[in-house]
Amino acid sequence: MNTQFFDDLSNFLRLSFLLFHSIVFYYVLSWRSKIELQTDKRVITYFFAVIFLNFTLNLLILFREYLSNFYPFLVGLNTVVIGTILFYGYRRILNFNFYYLLLPIILLLFFIFQKNEAFAFSGLFFTGISYFHLWYKEEFSKSKPSDVVPSIIRKGTILPFVFFGIYYIFLSLYLITQLLVFNVCATISVFLSLCFRVIFLYEEKYKTFFLYISVFIFVVSILLYFSAKFIEDTKNMDVYHKKLTLERLSLEVKNKIDALSNFIKVVASSEDLKMAMRKGPEQLNKYLSYLNQSLDTALIWFTDKDGIIRACSSEYRERMISKDVSFRRYFKESIQGKLSIFIARGVYTGRDDIRISYPVYDKGSIKGVLVFQFYISEDFKKQINMENAFLMHSSGGVLIGKPELTNRLLFSVSQKELGRVYEEKIFGNDKLLSSEYKQIDDNIFEDFKAQKWQIVKHEIVKDWFVASFLNLSIYEGYKNISYIALIILVFISHSFAIRNFERIRSIFLRLAEEAEEKRIVFDAMDTGIIYADTKDKIKYVNKEAKRILDASEELIGKQVTEVFSLKEHENPEFKILSVKGKETPVVYEEIPIYIKGVNFGNLIPIKDATEIIQRQEVSKRLERLDVITKISAGIVHDFSNYLMVLTGNLSILKEIETSEDKKKSIEKMLEATKMMNMIIEQLKDLSPDLISKREKINIEDIAKTSAAFVLNGTKISFTVEAEPSLFSVYADTAQLYRVFQNILMNARQAMQDTGTIKISLQNLTNHGEIKNLKKGNYVCITITDSGPGIPEEYIDKIFDPFFTMKREGKGLGLSIVKNIIEKMEGKIEVESKVGIGTTFRIYIPASEDI
Repeated sequence: MNTQFFDDLSNFLRLSFLLFHSIVFYYVLSWRSKIELQTDKRVITYFFAVIFLNFTLNLLILFREYLSNFYPFLVGLNTVVIGTILFYGYRRILNFNFYYLLLPIILLLFFIFQKNEAFAFSGLFFTGISYFHLWYKEEFSKSKPSDVVPSIIRKGTILPFVFFGIYYIFLSLYLITQLLVFNVCATISVFLSLCFRVIFLYEEKYKTFFLYISVFIFVVSILLYFSAKFIEDTKNMDVYHKKLTLERLSLEVKNKIDALSNFIKVVASSEDLKMAMRKGPEQLNKYLSYLNQSLDTALIWFTDKDGIIRACSSEYRERMISKDVSFRRYFKESIQGKLSIFIARGVYTGRDDIRISYPVYDKGSIKGVLVFQFYISEDFKKQINMENAFLMHSSGGVLIGKPELTNRLLFSVSQKELGRVYEEKIFGNDKLLSSEYKQIDDNIFEDFKAQKWQIVKHEIVKDWFVASFLNLSIYEGYKNISYIALIILVFISHSFAIRNFERIRSIFLRLAEEAEEKRIVFDAMDTGIIYADTKDKIKYVNKEAKRILDASEELIGKQVTEVFSLKEHENPEFKILSVKGKETPVVYEEIPIYIKGVNFGNLIPIKDATEIIQRQEVSKRLERLDVITKISAGIVHDFSNYLMVLTGNLSILKEIETSEDKKKSIEKMLEATKMMNMIIEQLKDLSPDLISKREKINIEDIAKTSAAFVLNGTKISFTVEAEPSLFSVYADTAQLYRVFQNILMNARQAMQDTGTIKISLQNLTNHGEIKNLKKGNYVCITITDSGPGIPEEYIDKIFDPFFTMKREGKGLGLSIVKNIIEKMEGKIEVESKVGIGTTFRIYIPASEDI
């Protein structure tokens, strides 16, 4: 994308914004006149006329390339009308005498006839100043412009006026300089003027407008870019085809040049030529005449080292002999030992031809230059005319072409360059005249009809081109067609958007009619209702809301935050409503009101939650009773485990015959009884009123005792490995026994009394690498079994209360373990693979006095 694209985009966007302005005022005029008969239509019509004429002005700027010579006249005339309407409006409607506005009108009239951009700049500049004059009147005068503006457009009139004045100033600078920066600034000014206009006319839907206008700018930019790219690609394709045509035209000439270039080298070095040179001019003339007839050239001649023609073929011999050609470039190049190809009009023959020259050596030194000259064929000239092409020198001079181009100078060249052309007599004795084309850029020209043309050229030889004009006005026409199509789309888009905005007003009217009916219904509700607009200003409060808010004064029009404030309640379902220092728990909600996609504010229902909270407290007590019931179920679960051990030991007792063995069995029974007593002690940990008995403990002893007890009578082998100088922990002994025994009992049941269990105890310091665990020293307990493992889908559920994979299990063992460890500010993790086994990893905080 180049500067031209952004210039076109700015022009089009500014036009679109002004079109939006115009449609807005049209709908405002048509809608307002129906519901407010007293509205002064003259004012709205005046606003509409000024905006629409500015739209027309920018329409002319957008299509300036197409309008050509009419552009200054139309711009000046349009701006004169704008200035006249402004002068009339200021005097007759606003009652302000801005007589200096007559000066812009006069200046713009001069611009129409003189086409001097300075007049247009001055006229528009003074017009822009008039808008600042209005702002001054509004701010510092007793007679304000807004006093006579209808209410529908009175609010916020001044800011759009200020930006419109800025737009005029930047537009005037753009007209005189054609700089992109002023174009962009003028477009931004119109956009800001439009934004402020929409803010005050459609403030309820300004966000919707901003989204619409953003999408609109994006879409228009994309469409303009692709249309410009398509037109540019079309032009490049036409240039390509024209170049192919020019290349085809020059192919015959280039082939002949190549053939004669190769042949002249052979002739110049041949012994026949050198022998003819030694025999004298007469013999050389005959030899050159013979070559001329054989090669179908126009003539062939030979010059000495000084550029004097010493021999020539017969046709032009009398004219050429003894003539000086040392001023020709081909002689200067060949005398230096080079092959030279040169196109020019003959000084002595007056014919347009091509010369091929080559040095002639004899005994190692250059004796002269041999020149082949052949005419540019009539067939080539006819083809050039048929294709509207011409043969052009690099200076811009046309050698062969249509009569209106021949001997014309197309390019703007310096006198030095032109002097070089005349010095070399490239166009013979003819002088070059200026053409009807005016060069405005590299290879870009403008004719007297203000149409643009591009020169497409193909080089035949050095400094010479076969060229042709490509009419760029065709592509300007394509661009204008795309502009017209886009303007139609923009008009439709703006119309639908503004009609949608205007529906807001009808909605407001319907709401007003229904408001009284709904007020009666709302006042009868036992829930407080507050309605606030989009700026959080209170518009309605029902009776219950007034009671809750303890409203002793009028609340309508106040900000919601002025009337009450909210705090967080311990229960996220409620809020604490603070009014005049009094705090009340409430059910609070903010419900946005949308009607046909338009946000009208928020409906705020509030309900006194005092009774609700009291009912919830009763419900919580009932839940505690339910928890106690569940804990009892857990105790039964643990008792069943220990009774299973007792039953096993009693079975052994029956098999033992000696009294000593019986004593041992009785001792084991007594040990089981002690464990049962520990379980009863666990009830204290589940009560919020009691504190567990904590003491400094060596975990290794508890691990060994628990494993020996739980796994006794099974085929499960176990090992307990403890790190030397293992940290002590400060905990409840009974709780730790329960942790080990629950995990080991689950492993025993899963392995069906056979397998291996490994218990590892290690010191560990957490520096933050273990998530959800405070930094500090811990004892890490790892219990690994060789059981069947836990399926992956159950891993996250095993610590949930009442979750079990056993038929007769109650699902409380591991949930109790997790509860105990978390109370000690520790953490438990589990890893398991089906068919391999399960590992529990427990982190228990070490005692501080380690």
